Amino acid sequence: MISRVELTKLLQDRLSKSVPQHQIDELVSEILGLEVGWEEMDIPHGDMGYSTSNMCSEICWLSDQVDRGSQFKLYRRKKP
Repeated sequence: MISRVELTKLLQDRLSKSVPQHQIDELVSEILGLEVGWEEMDIPHGDMGYSTSNMCSEICWLSDQVDRGSQFKLYRRKKP
């Protein structure tokens, strides 16, 4: 996940003129708290839909980006 410092800086750069600092701090805490109920997924390349379609990247933005060499971290909700 993104660090608290990086996220704070990003939000300050985007929102500083319209949002007070204490609200930016609250947003950062809420965003970073989201990871509590989520877990990172380790998905092999073959599980990205390629096994069911040889043209998945033509209809799926994510698959297209993987084909182009982009890397992603995928998360899913943790099971209760």
